[in-house]
Amino acid sequence: MGSNQPLGTSGELRRRFLRHHVPLAFASAVVLVLFMRLPLFEANVYPHGDLFSGTFPQERGEGGAMGHGGDHTGPMDHGGGQTSTHTPSPDQIRHRSFTRQFTVATGYVALGLLGLTLLIGPANLLLRRRNPVSNYLSRDVGTWASVGSVVHVILGLQVHGSGQIRDFLNYFVAPDGSPWLNSFGLGNWTGLAALVIVVGLLAISSDVALRKLKARRWKRLQHLNYALFALVIAHAFFYYGALLRVTSPFTLLLGLSVIVVFVGQAVGVWLWRRRSSRSAATVA
Repeated sequence: MGSNQPLGTSGELRRRFLRHHVPLAFASAVVLVLFMRLPLFEANVYPHGDLFSGTFPQERGEGGAMGHGGDHTGPMDHGGGQTSTHTPSPDQIRHRSFTRQFTVATGYVALGLLGLTLLIGPANLLLRRRNPVSNYLSRDVGTWASVGSVVHVILGLQVHGSGQIRDFLNYFVAPDGSPWLNSFGLGNWTGLAALVIVVGLLAISSDVALRKLKARRWKRLQHLNYALFALVIAHAFFYYGALLRVTSPFTLLLGLSVIVVFVGQAVGVWLWRRRSSRSAATVA
């Protein structure tokens, strides 16, 4: 590939497997291991606050995040506000703790990969290369972000329920049939919207979809990536209370992701406008 070629424009499967998928899989695995092994992350994993008693996450009171001893109700209160009296075994506690930690880890891996997809375009402009409509590197990174998101959701269903499909509605609807509008509910609604978008983007991330939709419509749909990123940030804020602890490593990672993506996009817009103005001046 020549030095003037844009990043990720080769569609040859073997090249993409070796240059894209293998490094992405290795990097994702390394990050997951770090999240699971480093005490810095393990001590701050979950929960970060009271997610059940208000619209926004708040610091836990004496009753704890689930509101034991108070009148807080949530998806775990299947008896209409009566919390379970079952005492989990040590193995169950360890399993649930591992699941929570791995859920958070996969969520942040997916966030990092999603942010990377939004930086490839600006990187091409910064390197003074073309910025094609379709970019195989963006597609492949997006594929891994989608995989991480789906795994994150599947694991999340294990944290506050039995993982069965019938428990799915408990994340969104209260026993009386009204939607959950507390922090936990809003976190789940934003997460569901993000999941729908990420699966939709994955479904059209192919040459066949590009040919059927045509370049302009396909690119317009790909711009949903920006909405997806915003929804993921909102999900982290509502569901995990990521901004409750300003010194938490999760808060720092979340803030760093937002800053990097925002700066990258701002630089990309500036470079694109400068390139467009130069082209217009040349034509004139």
